[in-house]
Amino acid sequence: MELQHDNDPLYPEQYYLNNTGQFGGTVGIDINVLGAWNSIGTFSGECNINVAILDDGVENHEDFDGRVLLGHTIGNPTGFGAPGAGSAHGQACAGIVSATHNNELGIKGVAPYTNIIPVRILGVAADLIDIADAVDWAWDEGLADILSNSWGLGPGNCTLTGVDFNNIIDAYDRARDQGRGGLGSIVVFSSGNHGSCISFPRNINGVITVGAINNNGQIWNYSNTGPEMDLVAPSGDTDLNGNVRTTDRMGNNGYENGNYTNRFGGTSAAAPQVAGVAALMLSVNPNLTEEQVRTILQQTATDMGPIGFDNTFGFGRVNAHAAVQAALPTISGPDYLCSTTTFTLQNAPVGSTVSWTVSPNHLFSGSTSGNGTNASLSPASWGTSGQATLTFSIEGDCGTVESSTEFWVGRAISYIEGPYDMAVNTVENYFATGNPYMGITDYQWSVFPSGYHWIGNQGTNGITLSFSATGLYSLELDVVNPCCARGSEIGIYVYNPWEHFTLYPNPTSDILHISLDLEARGRGGDQDFEVSLYDGQGRELIPAKQAHQEASLDLSRIPKGFYYVHIHYRDALLRRQIRVER
Repeated sequence: MELQHDNDPLYPEQYYLNNTGQFGGTVGIDINVLGAWNSIGTFSGECNINVAILDDGVENHEDFDGRVLLGHTIGNPTGFGAPGAGSAHGQACAGIVSATHNNELGIKGVAPYTNIIPVRILGVAADLIDIADAVDWAWDEGLADILSNSWGLGPGNCTLTGVDFNNIIDAYDRARDQGRGGLGSIVVFSSGNHGSCISFPRNINGVITVGAINNNGQIWNYSNTGPEMDLVAPSGDTDLNGNVRTTDRMGNNGYENGNYTNRFGGTSAAAPQVAGVAALMLSVNPNLTEEQVRTILQQTATDMGPIGFDNTFGFGRVNAHAAVQAALPTISGPDYLCSTTTFTLQNAPVGSTVSWTVSPNHLFSGSTSGNGTNASLSPASWGTSGQATLTFSIEGDCGTVESSTEFWVGRAISYIEGPYDMAVNTVENYFATGNPYMGITDYQWSVFPSGYHWIGNQGTNGITLSFSATGLYSLELDVVNPCCARGSEIGIYVYNPWEHFTLYPNPTSDILHISLDLEARGRGGDQDFEVSLYDGQGRELIPAKQAHQEASLDLSRIPKGFYYVHIHYRDALLRRQIRVER
């Protein structure tokens, strides 16, 4: 991965972005955003992704670089979304989404360079119809791509009906259907901090509802749960008892006498994390529909709790890296390149510049051609084999991102692993090696000359062999993949172990010599063996001793009679009778 230069002083404390165990947390319980930042690369400028913060107002800040646009205040045409006295909740949410990176100030936002549109609906005199109008303003006049909502009605308001509530439902439905020029604006809601059911309007069908877990991955007891839950994200405690580092209003206008707070938390801090991930997704692929963004976020989430969806964690913890990778334009083309074929980048963002590269170059012929979103590739020759990577580079307003696909070129490559020699009437296993990308569909084994052997597991990547006669055999393997078949072979020398050992003198009166002959030594085979002595009743008289090429047994104190020498050589146990004389 590309290493980033970090000089945002509070970033090491932002466990929700990169949990290294700070504050007693569990390493890795975060939203995996570092992988997303690295896969996107360095941002080259403003992405023009607009995130509306529907809250108590947002103002510009040293960590926003002037990216807070003119917004909307209910009942005040000249309020433009600015916060009122003592209001800082929206400011904290906005920092989680959009704070600038590497400016030697404060924190890192999930999606730096995104624009913030403040929509003030809290801390002003308003009814539900006014809020519905503010929602319509956000996606229509404000041109918000994403609506981040860390607000809702109190506990118990879970099954509300009536005209006023329908007005809000209809406004959010219009945002999801008509926003972003018909692609649909993404609507994110906090699940609420009442430890009960998910209350209105967080339970509107189609919005992305986000609960809160602690930095060890456990659901907070305050986090509302239920079947409307979509995702969770790490956060701290509520009522300014949390540990989420984020932006505060400048000076002494907000929670702290300074520009940042270290006490934020609740599901209010979880929802803007998901809004920021959605902004990253749109920055690499602005053509995604609202439904596609929502589905990708659900399908790429890190599962928590019971396997699959559950009412506590929804689909799981939001995974920024996986979501961004899934948001990239897809590449159509085969998994196996057997002849000239065109790969195409699907749904490249409008206005982007696309180029491509393929590697390694030696796998492809000079007839490889194409430009932009099409790559026409040809194998270098009939015998070409190897794994290749095709990468499309997509340059847009947010910088350059890459979408890659791996495929196998040409025939399968496979080699046989197993011993080159074996004792007669013993069993050995042989296996075919191979890269899984080459797509082998069949294995065919054969032995020559035929007869005096048996073969098992035909059609798989491993076989078992045993030979009843000595000699030199050839083991052959043909592997088949979608392009063609290819063979390999090895020679197997089958020997009779006793043919390679000499015991002398026999009979003996004192020293017995055991020697491995020169033929076995010259073949490069094992030259080690183990030898011991037993009497006719199977009692061990001389314990086993290791030997290399030669060994000697002192039998001078052994009474005269018949005995048995045991030799362990490779996989064989050899027994030879000897006579001791006096």
